[in-house]
Amino acid sequence: MDTSLSEIKAYILTGGQSRRFNTDKSLVQINGKSLTQIIHESLSPIFNNIFIVGKENNFPNYNFIKDVKPVQCPLNGIVTALEHSKNDWTFVSACDLPFVSENIIINLYKNTKSDTQIILPIVDNKFQPLCAFYHKSVLRNFNTAIDKKKYSLMKLLDQIEIEKVEIPNADKEQFLNINYPDDLTKAEALLK
Repeated sequence: MDTSLSEIKAYILTGGQSRRFNTDKSLVQINGKSLTQIIHESLSPIFNNIFIVGKENNFPNYNFIKDVKPVQCPLNGIVTALEHSKNDWTFVSACDLPFVSENIIINLYKNTKSDTQIILPIVDNKFQPLCAFYHKSVLRNFNTAIDKKKYSLMKLLDQIEIEKVEIPNADKEQFLNINYPDDLTKAEALLK
């Protein structure tokens, strides 16, 4: 494995509102493990330093970083990660994407270019900004957006140099997002 990839810090975002799920998704369990624990374990072979980002530390066995601003949006979690990391590149994942594989992450990182600010997977023509590599250079744009109360990450992507990485159909299931209880049922079936 690429040594420089292992030195990049990875951050799992757990500060979402979980409105569609009606409970804190970061704590939801599949086969006795929380979604956050599943993702942490899947990232451990790739990254030497993994951090949980959120409002509250529900995972005392892991490194935890409190959101830098009081707003509750993915953009704030990414800003928190970028401000904490000293590296040029940072990997960010939402806590509700438990199936993304080591191969996908390594392939994303192979698309690093000097003028790229985000390395973003695309699944079925949809961006997946909560499983991506972010360059430190986006921090000013992101902080400005939060200060102006413009919290939409998708709208900010138009202002940034993105390297889009198309995910093959065979790997689409890895991006199953646990948004609703039905998604949890699908996830449990996939793990059998």
